Amino acid sequence: MRTWKSIASSVVFSMTLCSAAFAAPVVAPAKAPPAAPATVTPSAAADCHKLGGEVSALIDKEAGSPNIAAARSLFQVGIMDCMEGDSDDANDHYREAKKLLSSDQPKTPASTARP
Repeated sequence: MRTWKSIASSVVFSMTLCSAAFAAPVVAPAKAPPAAPATVTPSAAADCHKLGGEVSALIDKEAGSPNIAAARSLFQVGIMDCMEGDSDDANDHYREAKKLLSSDQPKTPASTARP
């Protein structure tokens, strides 16, 4: 008998919560803040994407390079900088990755951390 009371009270409680959720008023989603004006010129962004494409092709071509891991990490940081609109920083990372892939001796990047 106690089990049935427990089940019945659980069902009643669940129905009460569900009906309250359905009866709640619908709140309109908050408006997104206005977009900030772009500070990067379209040509700088295009250069960032173009140089990134060149480095990507170079990474695919030089897959056996001893510096491939360091070059890939710099390339990924460059991608993030380019996506955030920091095309100058992105291009710097891309150039560093190109240098690593064009050299024959193993090197490590100076720093991939952002200041």
